[in-house]
Amino acid sequence: MYYLNYVWRHGIPYGKGSTDPQVPRSYLIAMDPYRKRISVEEYLKGEFHRIVYDSALIDFRHLRSEEQAAWQKVEHDSFAWVRNQDHRLMWKEKYQFEKHLCRSCDVISPHGLSLASQKMTYQHLGDPLNTVTLYDILDNPVMRKTYAHDTLTGEFTELLLTEWEFP
Repeated sequence: MYYLNYVWRHGIPYGKGSTDPQVPRSYLIAMDPYRKRISVEEYLKGEFHRIVYDSALIDFRHLRSEEQAAWQKVEHDSFAWVRNQDHRLMWKEKYQFEKHLCRSCDVISPHGLSLASQKMTYQHLGDPLNTVTLYDILDNPVMRKTYAHDTLTGEFTELLLTEWEFP
């Protein structure tokens, strides 16, 4: 089934507005019956255009704190390599800074493919909240974490809220 758009709920894409694939832009959400592997494909006038998301490259469902506890991050000046508990290289995070604080991060596969991005907001820089929001490559929000912050450094401290559903 093709959809006009999709949203993320708990790291899983859900279609919005079923449609005919011949519309200017549509999305196909493909998954096996057990949801072991999920992908989102983008179509333009019924013709395949690109893969928007593939859980084989990055599985948003596994971005929970308890699963990340065993991950390793090897940091450099403006990027880091992230490995899972099996020492498998998962992705590269490329950071952009403002006033010594990370404002955004591109998530790139070891093959060089763009997988996602993160945007950080800081109250002391004029933003409404202290957040880290994960977006897919089409800038659809997947997950948002809200933090308390250190008033001296402006850095995040305690995790206050994790949101996994967006309208």
